[in-house]
Amino acid sequence: MPEGLSPEQRFEHWRAWYGSAVETPMRLEKSARQTPVSFNPSAINLAGPGFSLIEMLNGPALGSWAPNPDSNDLRLVYFREARGLTLALDGAHEPVSPGSVRFVDASAAGGFDAPEGFHALQLNIDRSSLEINEAATGSLLRLPDLSKHPIVGTFVIPALMSWKRPGIQEEVSGTADILRSVMATLVGSLLGAPTDEEAQKPALGKAVKKYIDDSYDTPNLNAATIAERFNLSRRSLFYFFEDEKLHLGERIRALRTRKALQLLLTSDPTQRVTYEEIATSCGFTNVQSMRRAVKEFTGMNVREINRSELLIRYALQQLQESLKP
Repeated sequence: MPEGLSPEQRFEHWRAWYGSAVETPMRLEKSARQTPVSFNPSAINLAGPGFSLIEMLNGPALGSWAPNPDSNDLRLVYFREARGLTLALDGAHEPVSPGSVRFVDASAAGGFDAPEGFHALQLNIDRSSLEINEAATGSLLRLPDLSKHPIVGTFVIPALMSWKRPGIQEEVSGTADILRSVMATLVGSLLGAPTDEEAQKPALGKAVKKYIDDSYDTPNLNAATIAERFNLSRRSLFYFFEDEKLHLGERIRALRTRKALQLLLTSDPTQRVTYEEIATSCGFTNVQSMRRAVKEFTGMNVREINRSELLIRYALQQLQESLKP
């Protein structure tokens, strides 16, 4: 959005952008019920092989789109903020709740009324890559709000919210695999159809690793608890790590050891922090487990850590490299 534009000029700039960015002929008008909120919309999009993702932060407005029968996309929209938003789909006006997630059909004409604006993230995936037919697509479009679905909360919303991270433009191909995997996992669940493990791998593997990275200091974290958390068999769980530098158990131990080394290097002797307290805070079941892990990753005993700070910092750097995706 250029700087220094008046509200009228901003609206006209946005109207022109909207018509081209969302891949479907679009008409945008000011809302008749416009509230005293400055109209300053913005949008960011990311496109790659077989997918596109658009984030829209829209001011108060009315919008409509023409039918696009050539569209082969399956479109999933997360309405992060949508106070007072109404969609016009199939001739019916439907209120949209903030935080709702649903499939939207852009092949037919429709529109929206956003008297207070809205913030939405839209994921478009080529249907042919998901191998779903017209009947299955129709079933998905008729579904109500999906925000409470466990896969949406575990995979879809985190994927949509994290796509602006630095460097993602250089990882478009990998991002396409993850987003396609997310959608395949969700569609398979909604249609009651089995999803191929290879299709699930990018999304589930990413989610499992994030869960481990956030929960490694829980003493009872192991293959059984992780498999139960994600409703997976142990075989499927280990399959997600077969091409990783660190397999499942190794990743958990590496994360615990990294934290232990950091605490051992920075602990204040005057506070008399015991090895047992450090081991417990890192998720080790006992001091002996921590000692063995430290010895395995550094070649040193725990008591030698403070006398070899440079070597330990190098070991920490190596651990950090091994934990990268």
